[in-house]
Amino acid sequence: MEQKIPKGVNTLIPWFKQKTTWTAVAGIAASLGGYFSGEISIMVCIGSCLGALAIIFGRQGIEKSTYISNSPPSERGDADISG
Repeated sequence: MEQKIPKGVNTLIPWFKQKTTWTAVAGIAASLGGYFSGEISIMVCIGSCLGALAIIFGRQGIEKSTYISNSPPSERGDADISG
């Protein structure tokens, strides 16, 4: 018996439509603003920007690891290659 997945549960959301992405972009903008206004140093600015980028890429990895494809394993590259 095949279990039906509700609509929208197993779909990938584009990166530009995710709240996490826009929060990280706002963090980068705030970091750059702080640097250009002289409130923070360049090292703090770079660290904040890299941290925000890490959050974006981490979120993408988490989303793709929970996505269940309907394709058979041989088509998506998950086939058993031992034999």
